[in-house]
Amino acid sequence: MNDLALGRLDAALDELPLIAILRGLRPDDAEDVVQALFDEGFRVAEVPLNSPDPFTTIARLVKRFGDRMVIGAGTVTDVGAVRALTATGATLCVAPNTDAAVIRAAVDAGLAPVPGYATPSEAFAALAAGAWHLKLFSAAGREADIAALRAVLPRGVKVLAVGGARPGDLASLIDAGAAGAGIGSDLYRAGDTAEQVRLRARAWRDAWLAVRSLPTAELCWNPLAQIGEGPVRRGGVLNWVDPVRRRLFAWRGQAGQELAMSDTVYSLAALPDGRLAGALEDGLAIVDDRTGEVQRLASVALGEGCRFNDMVVDAQGGLWIGAMHKGLLAGRGSLYHAPAVDGPLRLVAEGLGVPNGMAFDADGATLFMIDTLSRHLLAFPVGDGRLGPPVIVTDFLDLPGKPDGMDIAPDGSLWVAMWGSGRVLRVARNGAVEQEVRLPVVHASSVCTGAQGELWVTTSRARQTEAQLARTPGAGGLFRIRFG
Repeated sequence: MNDLALGRLDAALDELPLIAILRGLRPDDAEDVVQALFDEGFRVAEVPLNSPDPFTTIARLVKRFGDRMVIGAGTVTDVGAVRALTATGATLCVAPNTDAAVIRAAVDAGLAPVPGYATPSEAFAALAAGAWHLKLFSAAGREADIAALRAVLPRGVKVLAVGGARPGDLASLIDAGAAGAGIGSDLYRAGDTAEQVRLRARAWRDAWLAVRSLPTAELCWNPLAQIGEGPVRRGGVLNWVDPVRRRLFAWRGQAGQELAMSDTVYSLAALPDGRLAGALEDGLAIVDDRTGEVQRLASVALGEGCRFNDMVVDAQGGLWIGAMHKGLLAGRGSLYHAPAVDGPLRLVAEGLGVPNGMAFDADGATLFMIDTLSRHLLAFPVGDGRLGPPVIVTDFLDLPGKPDGMDIAPDGSLWVAMWGSGRVLRVARNGAVEQEVRLPVVHASSVCTGAQGELWVTTSRARQTEAQLARTPGAGGLFRIRFG
């Protein structure tokens, strides 16, 4: 059985997701070179079979490192080579191509096969033959291909990027969904000393440590939202809406639920009593998260061609709702306040563009609001249900995309989703952009902070071609960003 070999390979990649490809390694140099790799954290090494006396080299490495590392061969292209490799006690069988006979022979021999693929058809043929790890060659610059394949691969299958990558490329490859990378000439060239290899291995290890400390974005569920809006967290449930399709979504940590709604809801907010409030085109409602029923409780006459958009609830249960012109006319946006979900609704600010994400600071004295049309993050002083004149926190100058949804973190910083650029930004109270996290989508539409310090991001499929959507299969889904 090769379950043991697969488990050992996975455990080694968990320690450091890098495979040393030692093409041209000679038997007499092998132990010193691999000792240098081991000292720098490498736990997987392969010796390609077009190296001098490869089976002797592999056997020596297995004897010296076999209980501490996963050792094997690369460039395995026939079943006879698999038999010879098995005799060395190796664990790993890496191939440049997808050959079902080689894969099956490796599995039968108790080896972990890592076949190479170039197309999705080859990748799935390798899985059908028994592989669980895949090697994309050449991977440099093919992050979009990795991301597209990851979206359709079975959970647990690992894609390793090989060929042409440098330490600086590791972050983008991992972000695209690669489980690790195989490193050849950028790590070892025939005749290199152990000290030369040690220095290059250290650079790769440091690159991985830097990547590991970066935020990671995980696609949790994709209900294919045309526009994912208004995420709100209540206990262990995250709700958001798609106003285009009249859908209410719920994520409870393991699976998603989708409900049809009886009316169009543009955004959601959690009331102090635990109920879910919704902003309708011209009013407020209670949304039943078990049935999708929408109960209108308040209405107001908006300006011609206008509708409600995002909203937020203050600590007293008052609702603040932005209104926008459907044709995105400048100066037609406004803000309304209601002391409760059943109204009454009162105009508190006008002359805006498109009021979007809103959030209160901890003491409730400041209402932050995005005006997407003017690209401004505004701060309004608040008192007795009224707003003072706003100040501009930032204008997102020279940053790609348009600011959309927003939430405030426990430390007071503001997280802003950038429509059109597939990223979210952390903005300090003084307007400085402190951090950027990219997602594999075009439209990040809104954000919600989580109980464990994570960030939830809803995304959208709107205004994209079929070709764009094929390249970004997570579009319309819910992403979770973890930090550290």
